[in-house]
Amino acid sequence: MNFQNMKKALNRSRKAVLTLGVVSAGLVGAVVMLSAKLYSQSNQVVLVPTTVSDGMVARGTVDKGYVEALALDAVYAMYNSSPRTLHYGRSVLERLSGPAERASILDTYDRIAKDITERKISTVFFPRKIEHNFATYEVVVEGDLATYLETTQVTREDRRILIRFKPQAGSVRLAAIGKISAEE
Repeated sequence: MNFQNMKKALNRSRKAVLTLGVVSAGLVGAVVMLSAKLYSQSNQVVLVPTTVSDGMVARGTVDKGYVEALALDAVYAMYNSSPRTLHYGRSVLERLSGPAERASILDTYDRIAKDITERKISTVFFPRKIEHNFATYEVVVEGDLATYLETTQVTREDRRILIRFKPQAGSVRLAAIGKISAEE
């Protein structure tokens, strides 16, 4: 073997070792950054479990219990939200609402959903008291609305929510949902 061939082989091995070192350092750096992200981030969403019905009544038996269940479904869909559950809440409100009122209810929900998405928050409503006015198909749900940033509770406020229904084809459909101000 001559000196030139040995020098070329030595340079190739040095380049291979240097390349391996750079790639290894890059991989170690990536692992450290991913570990730091996992350590500093929480992927939990705090929500109150609920079951949502389809909004129809068999044989036209609309009673207080049924209207109350629909009201709670609507409240949970509107106020138990996180960036990952917005599509579900929208589909529930779409199913529960009447055709004439659906657009305005969904517009209200979309405004709330945009705020939740932009601020990356979750909201949870804890009902305390339910008041009925069965003659006018109105339900007032009183409770606490908590706002969470990841898993940390940021605010908790008293909230009164008015839910109006409208009779339709032997059933009732959601006609309006909204916060009752303190003056009312």
